[in-house]
Amino acid sequence: MKRKFILHLGAVLLFCLLSACGTKPQESGTTPPEESTTPGDLRKILIGGDISELTYVEQNGGKYYMDGRAQDCISILKQGGFNIVRLRLYNDPGNPDFTPSCRLPKGIEDEADILSLAKRAKAAGMQIQLSFHYSDYWTNGGRQDKPHEWATLDYPALKQAVYDYTFKVMKDMAAQGTSPEYVSLGNEIQAGILFPDGKYDKPAQMCELLNAGARAVRAADPASKIILHLDDGGNVDKYNWFFDLMKTYNVDYDVIGTSYYPYWTKKTVQEFTSFATTVLERYPGKTMMVMETGYAWNPTRPNGYAGQLKDNGPYADMTKQGQKAFMEQLIAGIRSNQRILGFLYWDPIFIDVPGIGWELGGENVVSNTTLFDFQGNALPVFEAFKQ
Repeated sequence: MKRKFILHLGAVLLFCLLSACGTKPQESGTTPPEESTTPGDLRKILIGGDISELTYVEQNGGKYYMDGRAQDCISILKQGGFNIVRLRLYNDPGNPDFTPSCRLPKGIEDEADILSLAKRAKAAGMQIQLSFHYSDYWTNGGRQDKPHEWATLDYPALKQAVYDYTFKVMKDMAAQGTSPEYVSLGNEIQAGILFPDGKYDKPAQMCELLNAGARAVRAADPASKIILHLDDGGNVDKYNWFFDLMKTYNVDYDVIGTSYYPYWTKKTVQEFTSFATTVLERYPGKTMMVMETGYAWNPTRPNGYAGQLKDNGPYADMTKQGQKAFMEQLIAGIRSNQRILGFLYWDPIFIDVPGIGWELGGENVVSNTTLFDFQGNALPVFEAFKQ
């Protein structure tokens, strides 16, 4: 996965490099903050995380606490330093008549749910990062299943569907005063989107599909910044290959999105920030967002088994204070480069609640990497987020 290679559009061996690090389960028109000229150690950055599972947790009795008092989760996040939330959108999750849609709970992370969460986040004064998965199910480098409604479309019709769906959702967000400041076209798309039509081995089609989404975003809300999100933050060769390809095919985007987990990348914050500097120097005019990061604050979940992050790579301290120390380092690293906008934690709010997991019948594999303990109490890491 780390092997270096030269761009060759037909190279089947690229898939090894491109595969995912792991399966995981405003007011309209507001302009995102301009790049700051404040010294790095004081610069205000975007601090947030993915709250897409919040409705699911709340519907099943999950509660959140700060200072010993039960409070609304979004209120706690805001008090704790969040100024942005990430929302993942699936086309038709939880439809019992289609696979893999049927593997997710109905009414969670569909458009109605995401619109509701967006209103709550905006009411709390936070920005919104909206991630289109263009699927009814989880997507990453290993799988990019088409939505069932698009499964039989020919390629021209598929491009039009991407445009129409993206435009509609963006307009629906704007209509309720929650236009997203940042929009990701897909999730960890290093191997492409909407397989097989938009897979990496069909680079022209992959890029045309991305541009269909980009055109819809620009038409619906020109103020929104477009993100292209890859896994494996720290892999310079992968990012150079992918974003050189974007340049070759004139894909329209603003922000290089990256997933950086010490567990999967085995990289320190210093190594990650060096990677970010190298990549950004290659692509003038672009900025970077850490779209996903996470740290295990306990070696196991409540059931005694390891979670998705079995360790923290180069960081041995699997404690609450270790999580705080890591995030302090990451924030300092982000602030050291004016073109890194900030980070989105994954998953900050998917606390341990009986009976719910990453899919129906699955376990919650991230309950020891959240920003709350097993009883729902806010962790010391929030102290690192104050700015």
